[in-house]
Amino acid sequence: MTSRSDDNARAPLFGAATVEKTVSDRSFWALFAVGSLAYVAVLVLPASFDNESLLPRLLCTVAPLSLGYLIARRRSDLLHPESSLVRTAGIHLVLGVSYAVLSAAISAGLLRLTVTPPHTLWSARPTQLVGFLIFSYLLLYGVLAGFLMWTESINRVQESRAIAAREAVLRAQAEAKVLRAQFNPHFVFNTLHSLMLLVRTDPRAAERAIEDVAALIRYASLLDRSGKDTVPLGQEVAMAEKYLALEKLRLADRLKVEWDIAGAVVRFAVPSFSLQTLLENAIKHGLSPQPEGGTVRIRLGLSDERVVLAVADDGVGADPSDVTREEGRGLSVLGQRLAALYGSAASLTWYTAPGEGFSVSLAVPATPAGNLTPGRVVETNGEPERNR
Repeated sequence: MTSRSDDNARAPLFGAATVEKTVSDRSFWALFAVGSLAYVAVLVLPASFDNESLLPRLLCTVAPLSLGYLIARRRSDLLHPESSLVRTAGIHLVLGVSYAVLSAAISAGLLRLTVTPPHTLWSARPTQLVGFLIFSYLLLYGVLAGFLMWTESINRVQESRAIAAREAVLRAQAEAKVLRAQFNPHFVFNTLHSLMLLVRTDPRAAERAIEDVAALIRYASLLDRSGKDTVPLGQEVAMAEKYLALEKLRLADRLKVEWDIAGAVVRFAVPSFSLQTLLENAIKHGLSPQPEGGTVRIRLGLSDERVVLAVADDGVGADPSDVTREEGRGLSVLGQRLAALYGSAASLTWYTAPGEGFSVSLAVPATPAGNLTPGRVVETNGEPERNR
């Protein structure tokens, strides 16, 4: 499938919703402000008891608090959950030393410009003063880093729980969507009407169609009982063939299908009903509205250690805004499922425009899968074979 560069028509991945963090920005900065005030108080209060000027001690807080604020602003870039312990320690070591040295240099410069002897700060040599400041700022950075890691760890624990809960909701939505697709009134009416005609004219074809309907119902029921989110692609192909056979009862010669399958790819896992969702989209947006029908081209293969499912049609196409507005259905639900199952490792892109057909490509990490229903898929030269 050729890609297009029209940004208005080409959709990115799946627009997964962000999870609201437990430690919100407002709460985080409130805690940061309280900690900063506590640091200033600890540094300044002893001077008030010793009848010293408060200015020098206040000046010593300007640089570390300002740099600490900048580090806190970039905390999400600095604290990566996927980073190893050694890498994280190395980052904090370099950042901590830089923080301490820069803070000490700025503080010493401010003191030299504003404080003159015989203030007690100058009772020590400048190198001793700078060394003391570096040491104290290193300790301060340790406190700052601990605070940042604590808040981020809370966020990520809650995010993991929220994502798990969201995945369960999305799975339920996807299963409900599958059942609606199988048993919505239009689908049932069209299938029953076609079966009534076939029973009179071609009983054997009617029998095969009934078997296809039963197989789809059995497959959905089996997935519901097993609780599996992914299945071998070969089983998806087998069920997609049955779905297309039932649609062909209605569309007849208006529906043409071309398969291009790399034989080994059917052994890898994909989200259940993902291929059928792509096919439903092609028939709905492409072929059904077109009087003469058209061709659905299905390409299944491997690319860069990812399983790629690509479906394209030469139908009427659709206005991209109409597709993106279908929140909670079709490609939207499939995209959300991919986000929950694979995160950024998966992709779902599509292109459509009025008169230009509809093409969509799904890619997920290539993960071997065990059979959900052993013996249900038979391969012949890389092409799926209907199992009667």
